[in-house]
Amino acid sequence: MKILHYFLGFPPYRSGGLTKYAVDLMDGQSDDGNKIYALWPGKIDFILKAVKIQPRKSIRNILSYELINPLPIPLDEGINDINLYTRNCDIKIYRDFLEMIDPDVIHIHTLMGLHKEFIEAAVSLKIRTVFTTHDYFGICPKVTLYRDDGHTCDDDHGCADCIQCNATALSLRKIKLMQHPIYRILKNTPFFRYIREKHRMSFFEGRSRQKSVPLGRDICPDGYRELRTYYLGSLKKMDLIHFNSSLAERIYKRYFIPKDSRVVSITHRDISDNRDINIWKYKESLSITYLAPSRSAKGFDVLRSALDELWAEGYFKFGLNVYSAVDDPPPYMQVHKNGFTHNELAAIFLETDILAAPSVCYETFGFTVLEALSYGVPVIVSDHVGSKDIIGQGGILVEAGNVGELKKIICDLSKEKQERLRACIKKNVTIKTWGTLQDETYQMYVNV
Repeated sequence: MKILHYFLGFPPYRSGGLTKYAVDLMDGQSDDGNKIYALWPGKIDFILKAVKIQPRKSIRNILSYELINPLPIPLDEGINDINLYTRNCDIKIYRDFLEMIDPDVIHIHTLMGLHKEFIEAAVSLKIRTVFTTHDYFGICPKVTLYRDDGHTCDDDHGCADCIQCNATALSLRKIKLMQHPIYRILKNTPFFRYIREKHRMSFFEGRSRQKSVPLGRDICPDGYRELRTYYLGSLKKMDLIHFNSSLAERIYKRYFIPKDSRVVSITHRDISDNRDINIWKYKESLSITYLAPSRSAKGFDVLRSALDELWAEGYFKFGLNVYSAVDDPPPYMQVHKNGFTHNELAAIFLETDILAAPSVCYETFGFTVLEALSYGVPVIVSDHVGSKDIIGQGGILVEAGNVGELKKIICDLSKEKQERLRACIKKNVTIKTWGTLQDETYQMYVNV
């Protein structure tokens, strides 16, 4: 089978769950003897505006192609120049490329950077298309459906709220610099890491502050409605939407009804069933692990508030390990500001009684929940986390943002309760292996 994947790009230039999943899938499909092509959005030229697709050096038997002059890549920084993200291009560029490689199926992992003409070309050539819902870009310019006021965007008031949320979007000049080939090389040097981390810290701290839209921009709700309509047009043309959780399905179907869809939970190649090798011993002091970034959208503020209240009330039978930077950590918190690698997870979960994943924003899945379960570790998961689908009786569901409920759950985690949770993980929770996911993905391709 010839399979074309469209995604944001290869590591180390791109990172995160979307990149990990897409690269693992391409590698696995290549190992199975399929011919794999990768198309990714690259340089935006400062002078030449023509859209082109150019071959690049193959990566592990994956034939790589760079899309020159794609639509801008905003990541989660927002959009405030609608016209830049809805530009037309010559459909012949995409038709010629697709006719040249002649794929049996196109697997799309994001709409960022992709002109609508790509989907139109695929439809005209009767090439099957599958779209996996890694985030909410296309519906939400900030990808998370999480507003600056600390709440999920369940009602954007006809996109009027988008104006404020996108007020601090990156300029096109900055985006061009970030998509330049030189930046790809220098991105992980100490200087650029420092600049990026400083920007991201300022970005997330600024979410809670009142902001105003930059002067001189012609921005109105109509523009954001037009932007959503542009991307929904592409989503509606997909032959199959792969929802990686029932939550993602519910959120997407607020905005459109796909031609066809499946809910299939995901995994990655480094996850294996380690439940029998992780030996747990009860401790008087509950060891809680939090592996997400320490941001309000991920529920960190909710978790910290619950634990702060318990500490203030004289309840000291817990400790919290956080794997990201935290300002002014309290006594119960052990901060590992440099994060973690996958190779460290075995040691982390050996010392973990329970994983907390209390996200306030809507997460389409959440690999850390599956990783914890794969080591037999129980989880506390908010109802805004897509991987709640897989926890069974091996986890505890909490209402997103409910500090009081989270406090009670933590206090109620007796030895007997923890033993029951771990027993349920061993007996009743399925740890999806990579082979299973690959089979399910091939089945989606065939059934389109």
